[in-house]
Amino acid sequence: MVEFKKEEKEKHVFQYEITIGEEAVQQAVEKILQEVNRRTVVPGFRKGHAPRAILRAHVSKEYLNETLTKDLVPEAFKEVIGKEKLQVIGEPDLMLVQVEEGKPLIFQATVIEQPTVTLAHPEELEIRKYRVEVRELDVEKEIDGLRSSKGTWNEKENKIVEEGDLVKVKVEDEEFAVVANPSDEKSPVGRGVMGMQLNEKKSVMFPGTDGKDEEEYPVTVLGIMVKEVSRSDEEFLKKMGEEYQTMDDLRKKVQELLGSYAKDLADLRFEKEAVVALCRKSEVAIPSPIVNHEVTHQIDEFKEHLEKDGMTMERYMELTNSDFAAMETNFRKLSEWNLKKIFVFQEYAEENHISVTDEEIFQELDRMAERSGKGLEEVRSILKRNDKMDQMRENQKNRKLLNDLVAKVKVKEVPESINFDQWKALEDPEEEMVS
Repeated sequence: MVEFKKEEKEKHVFQYEITIGEEAVQQAVEKILQEVNRRTVVPGFRKGHAPRAILRAHVSKEYLNETLTKDLVPEAFKEVIGKEKLQVIGEPDLMLVQVEEGKPLIFQATVIEQPTVTLAHPEELEIRKYRVEVRELDVEKEIDGLRSSKGTWNEKENKIVEEGDLVKVKVEDEEFAVVANPSDEKSPVGRGVMGMQLNEKKSVMFPGTDGKDEEEYPVTVLGIMVKEVSRSDEEFLKKMGEEYQTMDDLRKKVQELLGSYAKDLADLRFEKEAVVALCRKSEVAIPSPIVNHEVTHQIDEFKEHLEKDGMTMERYMELTNSDFAAMETNFRKLSEWNLKKIFVFQEYAEENHISVTDEEIFQELDRMAERSGKGLEEVRSILKRNDKMDQMRENQKNRKLLNDLVAKVKVKEVPESINFDQWKALEDPEEEMVS
């Protein structure tokens, strides 16, 4: 017989004290002893025929209690959750209170219930829709970028490193190339070579590793190259391809591409604002254990990212003049927002019957195979090998969800169009949710 007491620790978090009756415990003990007797040879007795008292002396208290727990606790927990009709997230946090032969087995189980979501009605949400205009100067700026990309690297005459130069360097015994950039925080060499001359050698400070202070390394400039960009339209057009006979042809194509890019930007912004509005107007109480787990995960990922760049968390906080408490607060806000999106999306998909069929997965795999030039089965095998199939299905489902959402919300056209510079100045709609 299983009895339980229930205490609500916070919304959607419950602690159960579950008691398995003495009779059930004793039955389990007898079953354990029978199994031990069946497979254990006790000196002086045939296998399986040792008297209970002698057999019991051969079974340690630790083994008996461990086996009782393994045999009884999962089923008792499952029975209680079934009676309570709880939809539980993750694994329970179990703690043994009493486990001993001849007494009831008592344990505590802390569980997290799937949060309930009160979903906003998308038809009641009014979402701004921007228009991004493409100016002549945007076209010319893009063409200047294309000219630069078609330029050639040539040996520099004045032999002094300036911003944008491609510099071949030697650091200890390793040779490699960097682009000189005084503001590149990720490249101490790219910053350090500024103003150096050919064959010059000087010490450059590198971030320390494994908690050490900055370290000094000798850097030698072995070569300096500058990109030379042709200003001849005729030569530039030849490099761009036969489809462009005149600069007007190129400008028309660039205008078309930028127009398509501007539309994509506006559509993506509209989606983001719709998601933010849906989540803001929806209600969900997220249990603190889930948030705490997500915060820990986010911080661990951030530490790993820093370590790949050769930096410790302590050094990062020193450079950014921040402290761990403030960083944890920011990660907590970000985690709460991300979790709210997850639960709102789950509820939206369920309420609107949004799912992904196997046929749709097959079609997406076919598209991926066509784009990559690989066979369909090879693409499927790669995704399975890297555990990406579930993620692909989830991405497909979210895409269908977003299409459904933006089709239902009210559109509020912003009367004045904005240019790319004004677009860059817009705040990310999700920023206010994590600030």
